[in-house]
Amino acid sequence: MKEEYVNAFLTPAKMVWEKELQTPLNFVGAKAVDHQYTTEDLTAILGVSGQLQGNVLYGFGGGTAIAVASAMIGETVTELDDMSMSALGELANMITGNAATQLSAKSYECDISPPLIIEPSGSRISTLSGMQILTSFKSEYGELYIRICLNENLKYKG
Repeated sequence: MKEEYVNAFLTPAKMVWEKELQTPLNFVGAKAVDHQYTTEDLTAILGVSGQLQGNVLYGFGGGTAIAVASAMIGETVTELDDMSMSALGELANMITGNAATQLSAKSYECDISPPLIIEPSGSRISTLSGMQILTSFKSEYGELYIRICLNENLKYKG
């Protein structure tokens, strides 16, 4: 996976988080992982298609998910319901949309799918390419993990 695919998500993650949640998001690091299991309590998954194809997974621990949903909804959330999960999916959607715009500016045309939310940690997510880049962020609300698995679609005709 090319570094520029991963880098396209770093600035949008920070920008969207800080705009929507009014709190800093600090990049902790990135590493390649070959396991395909979610380790967070809630994961939002968005598909990418077009010149690039694959998936982007946004992982939130339970406490982080509740804190972020509360901030986005503007009221205290005590458990994850449809509205709070929708808010988390929308946050992931905004980050991915901004990343897709950055990728398009670098001549990688791509579309994104609506977010899919899964709750149980330990769920297996199968991707055809196997390797993912796991990026980690930290904020006062907790940690955000973004798993990026994108490859160039050699059959793409634009």
